[in-house]
Amino acid sequence: MQNVTYLGSVSNGNVKKINYKSKKVMIMPMEERIIVEDMHEPLVDKETFNIVQDLIKSRTGVRTKSYDWLLKGLLTCKECGKKLSIVPQKHPNKTTFYVRCNTYACNTHLHLCTPHSNNLEKLTNYVIEQVKIRCKEFLDENKYMQVANSSKDKILKDRFNFKNEILVLEKKLKDIDKMIDKLYEDKCKGLFEDEDFTRLYSKQIEMRKDNNERIKCLQKQIENEDSSVDINKLVKDFVELKEITRTMMVSLIDRIEVSEDKEITIYYKFNILNMRKLNDEEELINVG
Repeated sequence: MQNVTYLGSVSNGNVKKINYKSKKVMIMPMEERIIVEDMHEPLVDKETFNIVQDLIKSRTGVRTKSYDWLLKGLLTCKECGKKLSIVPQKHPNKTTFYVRCNTYACNTHLHLCTPHSNNLEKLTNYVIEQVKIRCKEFLDENKYMQVANSSKDKILKDRFNFKNEILVLEKKLKDIDKMIDKLYEDKCKGLFEDEDFTRLYSKQIEMRKDNNERIKCLQKQIENEDSSVDINKLVKDFVELKEITRTMMVSLIDRIEVSEDKEITIYYKFNILNMRKLNDEEELINVG
């Protein structure tokens, strides 16, 4: 369910021909499509749609034999940034699962990373316990108000800075497009050798890619702050439910970093949950 039609919107420019001589088309990224909202009655609400998108994004790879596990797609290696997968170890009476760094698994002989081996059951129980502790702290009115008041100004300032940076990056993208057009014109006039044109063109393309990725990152942070998800309800459900579902984990958690020394760091999707209070005398710090 990735089609914005479910939200009552209409999307145009979903595909584009590679060139006028070819019948082949390429699928355009979402940010380059023309989307008109509220064109008809939505089939699902925005909150449900966003949760499904998070679940889809958390999927990794295609396995011939797959296992369903609570933290799938959320675990990353702190050292190399790659996802952690699971490896079954069969015993006479049961099968035990361990997490393993994908970089290590694919290039063991190159020693690019280490196994990061952790017992999956123990790791999952630890994460659930830590998330419940954080959610209970959030629901505690005194602690919540203290965190909210301390972080309000910072959140507003960050959002303002994010939007300003996006405007600057969008202007740079326009300048890059003009530069690419100019390079192509100069090449057609014979002012560049093929080798020089390729080098300069590749540099501009790389800069455009970096700027687009940064814009996406900033937009995601703004969306997380402006999310229509009811955080209070989300954390309350997490604390009260006896059985934790993967949908709830994906709704609350952005990623979980596992270090070589087995240190676990949980990064939540909401900055307010990432705020940590050290003690009564020390200031709040943001781990996200």
